[in-house]
Order: sequence, then C-alpha cells, then structure tokens
Amino acid sequence: MDEHLLNRPAEIASLLSSLERHRSPLTLHFATSGQDHASLVLGVDREKEEFYLDQPSLLAGQKAAESGEPFTVRAVDQGVSIFFSGCQVKEVVELADGPVYVVAFPRQLIHNQKRDAFRVRIPLSYEIKADLLAYERKAPLIAQLVDLSHTGCQLLFSYLVTPPFQKREVFEELTLDLQAFEKKVTVAVEARHARYDDKKQRTLCGFRFIHVDGSTQAEIDRFVIFLQREQRRLGL
Repeated sequence: MDEHLLNRPAEIASLLSSLERHRSPLTLHFATSGQDHASLVLGVDREKEEFYLDQPSLLAGQKAAESGEPFTVRAVDQGVSIFFSGCQVKEVVELADGPVYVVAFPRQLIHNQKRDAFRVRIPLSYEIKADLLAYERKAPLIAQLVDLSHTGCQLLFSYLVTPPFQKREVFEELTLDLQAFEKKVTVAVEARHARYDDKKQRTLCGFRFIHVDGSTQAEIDRFVIFLQREQRRLGL
C-alpha cells in the first residue's frame, strides 16, 4: 500500500515540522465556498498539539479561515503528498509580521508514499531558456521551460523535433538558464511524454531528472520554492 494513515500526535507533529522546515506550500480547501487558497506552516507546538498557519494569500481565504469555516489541507513534502481534513482555526494571533492562525492537530493524516512532486508553471515573462543535449543526436535542442518540479520539467520547442523523442530517451545534459538566480543548472534527464502539434509546428515534452547530485537538486528546489512564493505574492 502506498498510503499510510497516521493518527499518533508524534507522527503528525513530525510531518508538520517537515512541512515547516522545507517551506512546503499548502493548499487549503474550504468546504462551504469550494475555493482553494495557498498557505504555509509557520510553526508546530508538540505539547499543545497545535500548528500555526500563514495567512492565506487571498482575502476570501482569510475571511473563511477567520470565521471558523472547516477546511482540508493538501501538501507535497519532498515529493511525497500529504492530506488531512477537519481543520478549523482556533485563534488568530497578531504578530509584527502579520497574523498567524492557530489550528489543532488533525486526528489523522494521510501520508502517500508514492512520490508526486508539485509542479509549478513558469510565468511567460521569465522566458527561461533550456538547452537539451544528447550525445547520440547531431545537434542540441533549444526550448523554453514551461513548468518545473522537484523531479522533472516540461519543455516547449517552437518546432517539430526530429527525430521524434523516444520514451525514456536519455539526454546527458539539460541546461536551464535561471536568470532570477544569475546561474545555470545542468542535469541529466529522460524523455517521458511528447506531444507534436503539426498545425502550430511545435513540440511539448515532459522530462524526468536522473542522477541528480545534492547541490543541483538543492538549486532546483530553491527555484521551485521561489516560483511558488511569487505565485502566492501575485495571488495566483
């Protein structure tokens, strides 16, 4: 079984603390309004069996939380999905940096062992260039980064790639120009799912990172978190 149901406070506290430590984004879903809102775990109190949420990004989420509307939480911690329900804000604490929402530990928490990394879309204004190199192909392929996650990415090629991508075809070097960090990241990838648009003369293909060293993975994760924060700031 991939899913594990956790109901011991110590186990729940550990997972909530991991979400806090990795600044993993949360999706709060309010039952009455049916809307989703972004937040973060800001702290965990093991003795009181409480955790502290950042103020939701949009005003509707703030009002729903402050009125005591029940909500569920979904998150991805290092590629592993987490879900729990039955949450309500007990108290709103005003701090210098803004309000913090106090929530009791859930009675149970679903911890999905199947890795399911959160994928963040790349704003068009970023125009992140990607160079894809396979030693068996004659020339590098130039593309634009469409989305990015802990485990892979999707690239858009403004032409029909020939020869077509083979499933699990290995590319020894994918270089992403992360201008926001003033650096480039190079990693090996394998092709997964490709779509060819004959009408628009372009190709869209997903890739999975392989053989990633620790420092490169840290840079990728740091950029994913940066993009997530930008989306929260803009209310996306």
